[in-house]
Amino acid sequence: MPITSKNGLLLLYGGNALWFTSAFTHFVFYPERTLRRVTSKSYKASAAGATRNLLAEDVLRYLGAFNASALVLALLRVIRLLQLRKQAGVSVSDVLAERQLDVLALAVLGVANLSQCISNLGYARQTGRWIMGHGFDRITVLDTVFAILDFGAVLRIMA
Repeated sequence: MPITSKNGLLLLYGGNALWFTSAFTHFVFYPERTLRRVTSKSYKASAAGATRNLLAEDVLRYLGAFNASALVLALLRVIRLLQLRKQAGVSVSDVLAERQLDVLALAVLGVANLSQCISNLGYARQTGRWIMGHGFDRITVLDTVFAILDFGAVLRIMA
């Protein structure tokens, strides 16, 4: 199934929505637990890492709020694609308009995922305080996978 087919796009937007829902939920509602899970063992063992950091929890909640916008964008595209399934006789101009919306939405979602991937592999990895960017952590892997899929779909639609 091509990624730019109706079902492919539905799966891609749905996957993005689930991924951003996870980030939103963990960062906004469980920041202390999330910080414990993503902090490296060596940093947790240090004096600085052993204490609860309320400022870091506030920043994580702020980051979670940003994930809500990407979540809403992905959900809006899922809803629209499901509406289109029920419509009969979609015109060529409607199809072109939907493709333009897909390019815009997937580019925005791709930037959201890619920015996190770059941050994980660049900054977070170098500090030694985080698990991101080291080995096969799910955050970096999923940010990278969704960035590749989102931008791959954009390129395929524009081709």
